[in-house]
Amino acid sequence: MSIGRRATDRLLEVPAVYRLWQAPFADAKLRPFLKRVDLRSVKRVLDVGCGPGTNAAVFKGSEYVGIDVNPEYIATASRKHTGRFVVGDVADERVLPDERFDCVFANSLMHHRPDEVVRSLLRRMSRLTTPDGGVHILDLVLPDGASAARLFARLDRGRFARPLPEWRALFTEHLEERHLELYPLGLPGVPLWWMVYFHGVAR
Repeated sequence: MSIGRRATDRLLEVPAVYRLWQAPFADAKLRPFLKRVDLRSVKRVLDVGCGPGTNAAVFKGSEYVGIDVNPEYIATASRKHTGRFVVGDVADERVLPDERFDCVFANSLMHHRPDEVVRSLLRRMSRLTTPDGGVHILDLVLPDGASAARLFARLDRGRFARPLPEWRALFTEHLEERHLELYPLGLPGVPLWWMVYFHGVAR
């Protein structure tokens, strides 16, 4: 990894910088999820990899729990948002051992993790759902062919953007697919990123 990329990664670990980077695209990124989910019916939500509380306000009508391994993100989220924020790795069975959620949500988390870690996350996320609950995932897709979106995916600090078929294969190892959607983010008519939205339920 180059010195420049290491510096960028460290900068984005600062909560204020991360929020500024995410802000222009936050609403568009959530659009497919919000079209399919009636938030008024969501009782308890677990936001996996919640960062500095980026999504907390979306779930303000629900009992919200955010979890992240970065203590600085969690400290910032706790100061700025309502809800409960936990420092930890959701794949660890000792974390939230007796809790269940009707919405388990992960926004732009898994392209930072290799396959074996993603499998552990998905396995645990499926077990954290209530019988009528679901897992909802938004993440970065690596497009085929040369394009601005492929370049931006390669430049992202997450090293594991995947083609859509690879995402689907990982998701469906532990979850039964209810919906999968590919969608663009960026400028009008110019996708800068391609994203996948996946909704699944425990097998």
